[in-house]
Amino acid sequence: MEIKQDWVIPLNAAQFLDAQPDSFVRLLNSPKMRATFDQAVEEVRQALEPRACWERFPIRAIRHDKVVLADGTRLGGGPLVRVVAGAQELVLAVCTIGAQPDALIAAARRANQWFKMTLFHELSAWAVGLLRQELCHHLARVFQAEGLRVSAPLSPGESEWPVTDQKVIFALLDATQIGVSLNDSMMMQPIWSLSLALGCGRHAMGVEEASNCAFCTIQERCRYRAYVAAQRAEGKG
Repeated sequence: MEIKQDWVIPLNAAQFLDAQPDSFVRLLNSPKMRATFDQAVEEVRQALEPRACWERFPIRAIRHDKVVLADGTRLGGGPLVRVVAGAQELVLAVCTIGAQPDALIAAARRANQWFKMTLFHELSAWAVGLLRQELCHHLARVFQAEGLRVSAPLSPGESEWPVTDQKVIFALLDATQIGVSLNDSMMMQPIWSLSLALGCGRHAMGVEEASNCAFCTIQERCRYRAYVAAQRAEGKG
C-alpha cells in the first residue's frame, strides 16, 4: 500500500468565494463578517493534516454490475463497471484532511459562533474535495508515466454505487495507517475523509475524461458544479 502525506492543498479564499451564491458574498461586505471569514480560512488552513493511501488490485473479470478482483472480492453497483470497463487493475484509495477541522467546528458550536461554525464546515468540505482532486491528479501522473490509461474516479455513496461497498474498500485497504476508520454506519472517521476507486490499464477505459461530478446524485443542485466545470475547462480540474 502506498501512503503520501506531503500534499499541498490550495485553500484559496477567492476560489472558494467563486463557488458561493451572491447572497453569501454580499455578507462579506461587512468588515466584521469579512474578518471572521478570513480568520476561518486561515484556521482551517492551519488545521489541515492531508494524508492519502492507495493500492492497486488486479481485476479478474467483470460480472454483470460487479468488478471481480483477483482474490474473488466483488465491488460494484451503479456506474462503477461502466466507468472502469477495460481496466486491468482497480485502484482503491482513501484520503483525509484529519480530525482538527472537525475540532474547530465543535469549538465554534460550543461558543455559539454559528457563522464561523458554518464557515468551518463549508471550508472543510471544500478542502477534502481539493485533496481528492490532488490525489486523482497524482495517481494519473503515476500511471500515465507507466504508459497506462486511467478512468474517471468514483466514490461509493456519491453516485448510485452503494455506500455499503465502503466496507469492502476498508477490508482491502488498511486506512488506519493514515488515521481513518469506518464505523458501522459506513461513515469514515475523521468525517472529512473520502474513498474512491479508478481503473487503470493499457486499453481504453469506459469513462476517462470526466470528474466525479458527472455521476453525483446531487449534481443538479450542487453549487460547486459550475466552479468545477470552469476549473476543468482551464485544465485544473
